[in-house]
Amino acid sequence: KEVELPPGVVNIVTGAGETGEALVKHPGVNKVAFTGSTEVGKSIRRSVAGTGKRLTLELGGKAANVVFEDAPLDQAIEGIVNGIYFNQGHVCCAGSRLLVQESIFEPLVDKLKERLQTLRLGDPLDKNTDVGAINSRQQLQKIEELVEAGIEEGAEIYQPECAIPERGFWFRPTLFTGVSQSHRIAREEIFGPVLSILTFRTPEEAVEKANNTPYGLSAGVWTEKGSRILWMTRRLRAGVVWANTYNRFDPSSPFGGYKESGFGREGGLHGLEPYLELVEANGGPRT
Repeated sequence: KEVELPPGVVNIVTGAGETGEALVKHPGVNKVAFTGSTEVGKSIRRSVAGTGKRLTLELGGKAANVVFEDAPLDQAIEGIVNGIYFNQGHVCCAGSRLLVQESIFEPLVDKLKERLQTLRLGDPLDKNTDVGAINSRQQLQKIEELVEAGIEEGAEIYQPECAIPERGFWFRPTLFTGVSQSHRIAREEIFGPVLSILTFRTPEEAVEKANNTPYGLSAGVWTEKGSRILWMTRRLRAGVVWANTYNRFDPSSPFGGYKESGFGREGGLHGLEPYLELVEANGGPRT
C-alpha cells in the first residue's frame, strides 16, 4: 500500500517446506525462483520438469577468496572477514575458502588472527555485533561436526577467546590452516563462521584450486594488477567475481551461479527477463 501497488500484486505466504512445495506445484504459478540449499533446489527442479514453468535457482556455494602477494593487505583482511563472518557465515556466497599466495601466507594469517580477536558475538540486531547467533540447533550441530572433521583430518584450528552469550546457538569465528583440497572443510558448504585457508604459488594453481568444487556461485580476487583481475575473471568458474572487495551487491547487476550453485540470475535486466513473455504484434498493410 505504501508504494501504491495494486492489491494482489505482491502476496507473502509464510511456512516451511510443505508451503513451498504447494506453491511450486500450483498450476497458477508460471515462474519459480528459489534461493536455498542445493538439495532442495534439485527437488524443485524435478517437480517442475515437464510443466513448462520457468525456474531460477540460486543455491549453495563454496567460494574462493584469492589473495595475491601484491594485494592491499589491510583492505584484503577486511574483505576476508566480511566475506566469511558476515551474517555468521549464513550466506550462500560466503568466502569460506581463502587461497593465499605462499609468499604472504604468514603475515596475512597473523593479521587475520589479530582481527578475529576484535570480533564480537551477540544480538544480530545490535549494530555493535560482528557475529550473530546460528539459526538453529541443527545447523550448529552440522558446523560442529564439520569442524571436528577438520581437526581429525589434520588441519590446525584457531578460535579467538570471546564472550559467548548464555542463551541461543553460538559458534566462535574459526579459521583453519594446513588445509588440503581433500579435507571436508574445503569441499562441503559449512554455512557457518568457519574459514579454510589454502596456499598457492602461481595464478594457474590458484585457478585450479578455486575451481576444484562442484559449486560456482562467487569468488574474490585481491591484487593491484588490473590485467591479473581480468585474467582471473575469465578463468574462474563463478557467476560473480569481486575484485578487491567482497559481498558488494548492486541491485541493478545480475547475481547467480552455475554448476551446483544453480542457474539463472536475480537482479538487473537479466533477472527480470525470465518473468516476461515476448510477444510479437504483426499487422497487415493498410488498405
